[in-house]
Amino acid sequence: MTFRALTAAALLALSLPAAAVRVTPAHSGSWYDPAFDSQGFSIEVLGKAGNGPERTVAVYWYTYDDDGAPVWAVGVGQTDRDRIDLTMMRAFGGARPPQQVAADDLQDWAEMSLQFGTCNTAVAEFEMLDSGETGRYELQRLTQIGATTCTGGMADEVAADAEPLTLTAQLRSPTGAAGAGGTVMFKLRPGYSEFSVDARQIPSGSYALFVGGEQEGSFDVTARGNGNANATSGGIVFRSPSDDPERLLDFDPRGQSIEVVDSGGVTRLQVEFPN
Repeated sequence: MTFRALTAAALLALSLPAAAVRVTPAHSGSWYDPAFDSQGFSIEVLGKAGNGPERTVAVYWYTYDDDGAPVWAVGVGQTDRDRIDLTMMRAFGGARPPQQVAADDLQDWAEMSLQFGTCNTAVAEFEMLDSGETGRYELQRLTQIGATTCTGGMADEVAADAEPLTLTAQLRSPTGAAGAGGTVMFKLRPGYSEFSVDARQIPSGSYALFVGGEQEGSFDVTARGNGNANATSGGIVFRSPSDDPERLLDFDPRGQSIEVVDSGGVTRLQVEFPN
């Protein structure tokens, strides 16, 4: 049995966990842990890291050193859906102008990961590079950039003046099964996005949806009730914003392979979605 088959079977047997949010520009702002209210983070989600949806992020950490002196550390990383990994650096030897503008030394200080659970909560974990000491913050949002709305999904990636976008593609059977097919549709609007997959004429049962090689959801295909056992249909819809965390559109399907995989790990339908 292939790894894909094992993965599909296991995830179809169990319900998918609630999806986490995508880190978007709407997460920019000040964050803090109420247990350590004299410390915190300023997070700036910046431009795209490449052609995909991931972005560059600048993080500023205000905390204390071992002697209790205040410290500002800065790091730059890339988003990975709901996560940011980065090295925090601390400057030494600087002074206020006009004596000296630049610090003499900028040293790696700590490795840090930020994991976002919602638009307003996150966990920051760090390891100090000199001592190996570890720590953790349970973060809450303190401020939000004006005129932004956070959904944690693809809707946050759309500029207010962007032109509406709709992309469609037809699912096909890789084996040429008669009648098997379906439709994939992606809509991107200011303040709203939607991704839907409709499958037809494949055997009744539970199916996993893979986008770019990662399972994003599961759905059932059933008989249409017209007496024809071969007439089947089923599908799944993701939206941003969404009231259902398992159906939050927190991924970008553009330029990705779309696969509908049965519980045995067999790809029944597939298409390369346009970019």
